[in-house]
Amino acid sequence: MSKLKKSVDKLLAKTTIDEKVKAKLDALLDKTEIDEKLVDAWNKAEESGLIDKIKCYVKCYGGYLLAVGAGCLFGVNFWWGLGFLVAASGWAYWATHCNRSAKCKR
Repeated sequence: MSKLKKSVDKLLAKTTIDEKVKAKLDALLDKTEIDEKLVDAWNKAEESGLIDKIKCYVKCYGGYLLAVGAGCLFGVNFWWGLGFLVAASGWAYWATHCNRSAKCKR
């Protein structure tokens, strides 16, 4: 029974330490305003239309980035380069045929 009691005491001691760390972390996060600043910045970006513009440019021009990555990867590994090239061609097909409404306004 003494071995069991020691292991339970160790487990309880570890649990109380975790709770203390959690309590200190919560207290530290309550002091900072980082979360509120990030949420405010995100809301301002959404209101100005910046997030929508970024999404649109990624939809329209992300295939080019994949194609450049394919060209770079052909020198390293043929199969990775071929995979990126197939992904770039799929992206190009999707952007031109399936997603005609994703024309970015400039």
